[in-house]
Amino acid sequence: MGQWVWDSDSDSRGFMVRGPLPAEEIWQTFGHLFPLDSPIRWWPTLEDPPQALYWRDVKEITLGPQSQIELPANPEEVGPLIYVVQRLLSDNGCPWDRQQTSLSLLPYLLDESYEAAEALIADDLDSFQAELGDVLLQVVFHSALLSDAHLDQVVSRAVQKLIRRHPHVFADAQAANAEAVKEQWEKIKAEETHSQVAATWVYPSLVMAKRQGKQGHIPQSTAFQSVIDFMQVYIANNPGTLENILADAAWAIAEVGRQQHLDVEWALWRRIVSLNRPSELG
Repeated sequence: MGQWVWDSDSDSRGFMVRGPLPAEEIWQTFGHLFPLDSPIRWWPTLEDPPQALYWRDVKEITLGPQSQIELPANPEEVGPLIYVVQRLLSDNGCPWDRQQTSLSLLPYLLDESYEAAEALIADDLDSFQAELGDVLLQVVFHSALLSDAHLDQVVSRAVQKLIRRHPHVFADAQAANAEAVKEQWEKIKAEETHSQVAATWVYPSLVMAKRQGKQGHIPQSTAFQSVIDFMQVYIANNPGTLENILADAAWAIAEVGRQQHLDVEWALWRRIVSLNRPSELG
């Protein structure tokens, strides 16, 4: 596979930066993305062997027409994935992909996370690796759909947060053990500015349905009331633990949804949102 090259005259991003470029432009473009002590390699000319430097040294490098540097910790393999997603979302790409929004992709983001967790719990590391790839695809896809933040900005924010919250690694702070690290993390987190918007409806739909019921918010529909009436009569006239009866009833709803090719979890989630926060559905 060829190297992915960053070109200052295009929107492409890669892990090799080739000259001619002044140090100032390199630093303005990439300086905030990596810790200062990240190792890099610099080729003064394409015929020369690479020299080992640190990221802080980039500020002193001017790339000539035949020189290049290798960015630190920027996986080459992500480049093809970014390209494929951009191709799918292009004018001549996939009609289904181009219709998606971050909200419409939300069930896939949740499903892929659950499937990765399932593979890990099952100690199936091969499947876990594959599922992590699916989770990564969701990250790249959602990033590509954002109007004000693409993948490089998403990654940059994550990198900056990790560096900021690990001053015992990237600065002069001390943390003798894991508990001290945790306390330091929480202290730094508390000092940061966080969004005040709370979206409680992102809980699993059954949890949120119970919360809504406690607040007196229930659907005013014939279907809802008919199922309530049926379940009350069934519970009163049939032996067995209430927990098992309700579990089997919920399972039956899920099975009907499967037979109708419908995800009941997602359908209930959208129903709750439509009754309480219709604007969230766009």
